[in-house]
Order: sequence, then structure tokens, then C-alpha cells
Amino acid sequence: MIARPYRLRTAADFNKTYQRGRSTNADSMYIKYYQSHHASSKVAVVVSKKVSKRAVTRNRSKRRVIEVVRKNWQSVLPGYNFIITIKQDLSKAPAAEVEATVLSLLKRSGLTSPNNA
Repeated sequence: MIARPYRLRTAADFNKTYQRGRSTNADSMYIKYYQSHHASSKVAVVVSKKVSKRAVTRNRSKRRVIEVVRKNWQSVLPGYNFIITIKQDLSKAPAAEVEATVLSLLKRSGLTSPNNA
């Protein structure tokens, strides 16, 4: 679980990120990011009911992505809000594949520091 101060939670932050943010796309997920100029970055992971009708499956996919972000949080640059939206069921995908996809999205969007990632 990502610590509470690093979670994107308010509707205003979500709206700003969706409306003003830039995006980077992959097959199974995409990332929308917005430079907020705060002292730290904030993240949210979103899974639509289109991915799966079962909450258990959606939550499992979400937890897998959150864990990858949490493990690599030290390399994320401060001052960004970003939302990772999952487009496919990742509950049974190999962990290495999920990690590679998340890290490549973060790198391509410029959210990770070049010397750590």
C-alpha cells in the first residue's frame, strides 16, 4: 500500500490530472500525469468495470500495480500527480510482465529519475 500522503485522493486533483495532464499508453494500461509542483508526487490506480465485473479481480490487478509503484517509489520524481488506468485483467499476468510495463510507462512519461531507473 502506498502511504496516505502519496495517494491521489481529492476529486479536484483527479479532474486536473485528467483535464490538463499528458498521457503515455501501453497495451494493458496507460498513465495520465500532471506536474503539480508539490513537494512530493501522488499516485492513483484506476480499474474500470469494463476490465472485470468482479471486484476481487479488479482489486487484485490494482494491488499488483500499486506494489510495483511502491517498490520503485524512490525513483519517482517529486511534484507530479499521476493516474495509472488498467485496461486489461492483470490478476493472473506474470509479475515480471506487470513490473516491466509499469516501469516502462513511468520511464517513457519522464516520471522517474534517469540515474535510478
